[in-house]
Amino acid sequence: MFPSLLVPLDGSDFSEDAIPVARRLARLLEARLHLVHVIRPAPDADLKSPQQDLEWKSKIREGAEGYLDALASEMEEEGIRVTTAVLEGGVPLALDGYLKRSRIPLVVMTTHGAGGFRRWWLGSVADAILRKGSAHLLLVRPWNGAEATGEEAEPERTFRNVVVPLDGSSEAEAALFPARQLARRFGSRLSVVRVVPAPLELTSIYGVAGVRMEGDGHRRRKDEATEYLDAVVARGGDPVPVAHVAEAKGAAEGVIQAARDVEGDLLVLSSHGRGGLSRMVLGSVADKIIRGTTLPVLVVRPPEDH
Repeated sequence: MFPSLLVPLDGSDFSEDAIPVARRLARLLEARLHLVHVIRPAPDADLKSPQQDLEWKSKIREGAEGYLDALASEMEEEGIRVTTAVLEGGVPLALDGYLKRSRIPLVVMTTHGAGGFRRWWLGSVADAILRKGSAHLLLVRPWNGAEATGEEAEPERTFRNVVVPLDGSSEAEAALFPARQLARRFGSRLSVVRVVPAPLELTSIYGVAGVRMEGDGHRRRKDEATEYLDAVVARGGDPVPVAHVAEAKGAAEGVIQAARDVEGDLLVLSSHGRGGLSRMVLGSVADKIIRGTTLPVLVVRPPEDH
C-alpha cells in the first residue's frame, strides 16, 4: 500500500507531533520511514562571504544530522526501518525532488485546525505537495500525536472508523481504495458519506417552533443519495462500508458533522472531485474540511495524478 512514508521536520515540537502517527503507520504497514530536514538559505546570505556561508551550512547540517539520527535510533529500536536526509534549498522544491527520486507515496505532517495551515514553511509544503501531486498527504492535528502521555498509551490509539465523503464522481471514489486498505490493516469500520443540501427552515420571532420546508426536490435528492451509497455498498469489498446521508447547508459542514455522528477518527478525501475539490486545496471544500475538523485527514491523489 504505502511501502514508504516521509515526515518533514524542522526541529520544532509542532512538526514532531506527526511522528507518533507516522511511526504507527510504519509499523503497521512495514513501511520505511523517511525523516527529512531542509536547510533553507540563510536570511543574510548576501552579506556572507562564500567561506562564511559554507561554514554556516556545515554547522547547520551537523546539527540537523545529529537531530535526525537521534530520532532514527529510537525508532530503529522498535524495529522500524528509517532513512534520514538533510536537504538544501527551498523547502517545497527540495522535498518534491526527494519524494520523486525516492518514489515515496505518502507524506505525514502536522497542521493546525481553526484558521488553516500555520503560516510557516510547513504550510507551503502541504500546499505544494497537493498542487504538484507528488504524494498522498496525511495531515494530523498536534493533539493527535501529543495526547498520548506515555509509551504504553500510544499503541492503543488507532483509527477505528475511516470515513470517506463521496459526491458521486469517480474522482471522489478514488479515496475508497486506500481507505479500505487502511481500514483492513487497522481492523476498522469504513463509512461512506454523501451530503445533500438541508431543507429551508423557517423560524418565528414569536418563539414558535421552526418549520422545515421539505419539498419534493429535497426528498428526491435524499433518495438519489441513498441509492448511490447503497450501490457503493453493494459492490462489496472488505470491509463493506456503512452508508450515511447527511443534510447540511454546505458540503464541508455536512462532512464534518457526519464524521462526528458516525464517530469517525480518520477522514479520507480525494484531492479533486465534482463541485470544488480542486487541485489546489486552499480555497476549496477540502480546505474547509481540513480547517474545520479535528480529525486526521488523508488527502488522496487520484490515480491519473501520480
